[in-house]
Amino acid sequence: MNPSEKLQELFLKFPGIGPKQAARFVYFLMREKNNYKQELAKNIEALKDSANICEKCLRVFSKNINQKESKLCEICANKMRDERSLMIVVKELDIDAIEKTKFYSGKYFVLGNLLPFLTEKPSEVINIRELVNLIHTSLQKEEKIEEIIFALPATDEGENTINYLRKTLSQIVGIEKVKISTLARGLSSGLDIEYVDKNTFKEAFEHRG
Repeated sequence: MNPSEKLQELFLKFPGIGPKQAARFVYFLMREKNNYKQELAKNIEALKDSANICEKCLRVFSKNINQKESKLCEICANKMRDERSLMIVVKELDIDAIEKTKFYSGKYFVLGNLLPFLTEKPSEVINIRELVNLIHTSLQKEEKIEEIIFALPATDEGENTINYLRKTLSQIVGIEKVKISTLARGLSSGLDIEYVDKNTFKEAFEHRG
């Protein structure tokens, strides 16, 4: 396998990238000047040392080169964020989209995936153990969590995931005092949270239930 074929194979692992798009990327790089390719390779290499996973919300984040080793992302480390509210999302891009609305000031948790129907081992698909531990720990604190908000896509798999989460979280001691809500379905059916705009999110957030 030559370098261009290997690159195409690697690009195919990117989310939403098919064979034609992967080939376009390779041809683009082949035409680009060497200084661009060197800069790209340099930053990909640097990603190894800068990429972290937040031990609290499981969000992947990149620390600055001069930043000390951190186990928490900037949101979880921010003491000004509202500890009483936890929004559950599928991926980091969902957090980025919600943060751009500047309408939510609580904390997040990244599930990592949606739960397909008839899944035999949910804990191998979504971060359910970590979520249960996070909520259980929060309920032991003085400033307890007061609301859990499901911000998942308005799809069949999204609904299936929410149903599973509700059932699982209902078994946590003290959870009966926590409000569990879902963003209002003002969100278009099938809409991925990462594409939500400010007004749509505001409407869905204000009418959650």
